[in-house]
Order: sequence, then structure tokens, then C-alpha cells
Amino acid sequence: MSFNINRFMGNIDNMTRTNNFNVHISGPIGLADGSLSSRGIRCTNISIPGRSFITTPHSEYHGGPKANRVSGIDYEGGLVQMTFVCDTTFEDKQKIELWQQYIFDDAYYYRYYDDYIGEIEIEQLAADGTVIYSVKLQEAYPQAIAAQTLDAGSTGIQTFTCSFAFRRWSSAFENTPQGLLGSLFNKFSRKLNSKIDRKLDKVTNKLTTKLSDKIDDIF
Repeated sequence: MSFNINRFMGNIDNMTRTNNFNVHISGPIGLADGSLSSRGIRCTNISIPGRSFITTPHSEYHGGPKANRVSGIDYEGGLVQMTFVCDTTFEDKQKIELWQQYIFDDAYYYRYYDDYIGEIEIEQLAADGTVIYSVKLQEAYPQAIAAQTLDAGSTGIQTFTCSFAFRRWSSAFENTPQGLLGSLFNKFSRKLNSKIDRKLDKVTNKLTTKLSDKIDDIF
């Protein structure tokens, strides 16, 4: 089971806000230590990353008009910045630093990539607290912890900022689109469900046949 250092709802002071969100951060399996999985990290600010196509001008023949064709994809450099709350224990910052320390040791030995990556899930919530949109950042890890200023004269909440690297992201919508998109969405869903039903029927029929044969052999 992966180590989960997750969760904070966007409205930190429990006041009514229009932009409520959850952030779930799952670290690598090697960090699954009971002393780390306590209250979870409290994120107060995060940007959902964008996505764009990398294009290259292309012409069907020499000297002809060019059209931009897709040659790659960019997930905004594969970086997302997050701001976290620090309480008097600095527990949340400790978790991020432990993750970084897990990646390398004092002899500058670095673990294999697959051993230190995790996953980040960002959930946008509706007014009633239900999830309406979610984004998963895959192959994520804390790339950089920003410098933190300690100010005895400050009365604000202490925070720290961390940049997480990731490879790609995927999203999920909880609501069904309307109009033409909604029709296409429903049509695709019906086809997918039909395929699943047919496969389940085949599996059920095979199991029923095998079970009947075994019963015949016994009696």
C-alpha cells in the first residue's frame, strides 16, 4: 500500500468560500512508515497545470502553405507549485523533507526513479462538498522546497512553498456534458458499458459451463 501524506480542504478557517478543494498526495511505497502518516499535509494554494501541444510547421509540398502539426505535448514543464500551512510542530514540512531525503542520502546516492515517485490528486468541490472535477498528477515528487522566512513581527499564518515535478496529468469530470458533447459522451458510455456487459456474460457462461461439467463428473 502506498504512503499517503494527504488532504486538506481549501477553506482553512471553515468559512464559506466559493473555491473549495482537496489535495491528496501519495508518496512512494518505501515511505510507508506509521510515524509519518498522521494528520496529512494541509495545502492552501495550488494551480491545476495546463497542457498544450508542441507543433511543427509542415507542408505537403515544397513552397506550399504550411500547417502546424502536433509533434509533442507539454504539461507546463511538468512542475506545479503548492503552498502548505506550518503549525508549531512543522510536521507538514518534515514530511516533504523526509520524502526528499528518501530520494538521496548524505553520500549523494540517488534512488531509482520508479522507487521515489508518487501521485497527487487535486479535487475541485461543489458548494455541497461533492467532487465535480479531479486531476491526477502522475509520477510526482517534491523537486524543490523554497526558502522560508521566519519573522517574529508577523501575525500571519506560517507557510512554506514546495514545487512538485510530475510527468503527465489526467482528469475526470463528475458531471455529464450537455448538448452535442453530452450526446457523444452518452453514446461512448453506452458502447463501453455494452462491451463490458458482453465480456461479463462470456466469463459467466464459461464459469457456469465449467461448474456444470465438474458437477456431472462428481455425480
